Amino acid sequence: MRPRVVAFKTLKTQDGTLIGLFQGNRGMRPDLDFVIKILIPGNNKKLRPPTHTFWVVDLLLKIPQFRNEVREIVQYYIDYYARTNPFSSVQERNSYQLETVEEITTRYAQIEQPYTLSLDYVATVIELFCKNEKINPGAYMFRDLLFTLRDYIDGNKHYTEVLQAAMPGYR
Repeated sequence: MRPRVVAFKTLKTQDGTLIGLFQGNRGMRPDLDFVIKILIPGNNKKLRPPTHTFWVVDLLLKIPQFRNEVREIVQYYIDYYARTNPFSSVQERNSYQLETVEEITTRYAQIEQPYTLSLDYVATVIELFCKNEKINPGAYMFRDLLFTLRDYIDGNKHYTEVLQAAMPGYR
């Protein structure tokens, strides 16, 4: 049996999903790396990493009714990605307070829909993925996924290209 690993930070979304940040071991600063795992509410659920496909498909589902709002959210995170800095210490990482979620959930509350992910979940994982990728200079997969999604919204990519870009190991 593997030893139990405890999250150094746990966040809870409006729908009860737990988002745990666990110590990672990759990249140029493995001490700052973190792994995100989620636990969705319900019986017999297991802790698992959230694939990019979860939040990408969620935003794709919202586009027919809320194209402009989803475009603004994606652009917001492209801009956030460009200006955010990586964590400089383990203490900073461990005590980090989310910077974007309240603004996104307040400004775009109207796009919440039943049977989809909560907007605070989507905003939380996007923000955390932005921060985590910034730890490794030259990393670009997550940033490029945001660009691909924006290009789809603008009519310049096919939705299958967005789904492909969201798959693990995509280059």
